[in-house]
Amino acid sequence: MILYIHIPFCTSKCGYCTFNSYAKEDHLKLEYMKALQKDIIDSLKQNTETIDSIFFGGGTPNSIESKFYGNIFEAIWKYSKISKDCEITTEANPELITQQWCRDMQSFGVNRMSVGVQSFFDDKLLFLQREHNYEDIHKCIDLIYQSNIKNISIDLIYDTPQDNKNRIFEEIRNASKLPINHISAYSLSIEKDSKLAQIYEKNPQTNSFFEEIREALSEYGFHIYEVSNYSRGYKVKHNLAYWRGEEYIGCGAGAVGRKGYIRYYSQRNIEKYIKNTSKKDIEHLSKNDLDNEAIFLGLRSEVGVSLDILKDKQEKIKILIEEKKCHLIEENYNKQKIQKLVANDFFIADEIALWLM
Repeated sequence: MILYIHIPFCTSKCGYCTFNSYAKEDHLKLEYMKALQKDIIDSLKQNTETIDSIFFGGGTPNSIESKFYGNIFEAIWKYSKISKDCEITTEANPELITQQWCRDMQSFGVNRMSVGVQSFFDDKLLFLQREHNYEDIHKCIDLIYQSNIKNISIDLIYDTPQDNKNRIFEEIRNASKLPINHISAYSLSIEKDSKLAQIYEKNPQTNSFFEEIREALSEYGFHIYEVSNYSRGYKVKHNLAYWRGEEYIGCGAGAVGRKGYIRYYSQRNIEKYIKNTSKKDIEHLSKNDLDNEAIFLGLRSEVGVSLDILKDKQEKIKILIEEKKCHLIEENYNKQKIQKLVANDFFIADEIALWLM
C-alpha cells in the first residue's frame, strides 16, 4: 500500500499548472494541516496493509513550515505499519528551500526529495512562470544533500519555445553535475485551465524533442524506465506502485485513492475540505476498467502487462513481437511465474495500448 498526501498551497501558480493548488489561501494553512491530520488518522485506521511509500505532493509542500508537519508524521507513525525501507518523498520548490526545513523533514523520516527545477535556463523559467532562477537550483540541491537526504530527483520540462537540440543537451549536462539519482522529464502541454492557455491555444513549439531528451539523458547516465522517468541508480517506489496497479490511499484536498473496485476523491476546495474531510466522491470501477488502466500504465513503463489480462489478444501480441514493438519478460510473483508484455519504445506505448484494446 502507498500513501499520497496533498499540500494545495503555492506562492504563485505556474503557467502550465492545472493541479489542485492555490496561491492566495495562506490564511487557511493552519486549519488545513489540522484537517489533514484528521483525514490521515481516519484513513490509516481503515488500512491493514503495510505502507511502502509515502509521497507529499502539491502544490508546494515546502510552502508550509516544517513545524506544522510534526503532528502529521506523528499520526502516520502511530496509526500505520511502515515498512523498514519505506520511501518517504516530499516535493519542493527551489526558491523556498531552507536548511532548517530540510533537516526537520529528514528528522521526521523523509528520505527522498523531488525538486521542481523545470529548467536551468532563466528565459525558459520566465516563460514557464516559475519563481526561481539558476542559482536557486544549485543552492537548493546543496541544502538537501547536506541534510543527509541522498535520494534527490528533479523535474524538467521540454518542448517549450526556448528549446532546441543544443539547449536540451545543455539542460541534461547541467542536471548530470548535481548529486541526483533520478529525473522526471515532461513534454509541455498547454492545458485549457492553465495561465499559459490564456496566451496560447496550443503549444507554440511545433517540434517535439522527445528523441533528443531521451538521447541526452542516456548519454549522461540516466536510464529510462517509464515514458517520463529516468533513473541514475534509483527507481521510485511510489511511481512503480501506481504503474503496477496497486491500491493507494489519498489524503488532502483533491487527493485520490483506490481500494478494490472503488476510487474516491476528496473535495478539491480547501475550505470545504477543512469542514468535512470525510466527504468523498465515489467512482465504482469494473474489472474491465482496471484491466484497461493496467494496459495503458504498464506499457508506458518497464512494468509491462500481464498476459493474463491479454488472454484474447494472442494474435496481436504475436504481431507486436514479430514487428519488434514489444517483447516478453518473465517475473516471479507470489512464487508463481508471470509472463508480461513490455513495450520496446515507451513513447509509442499509448498507440500500442489503443491497438490492443
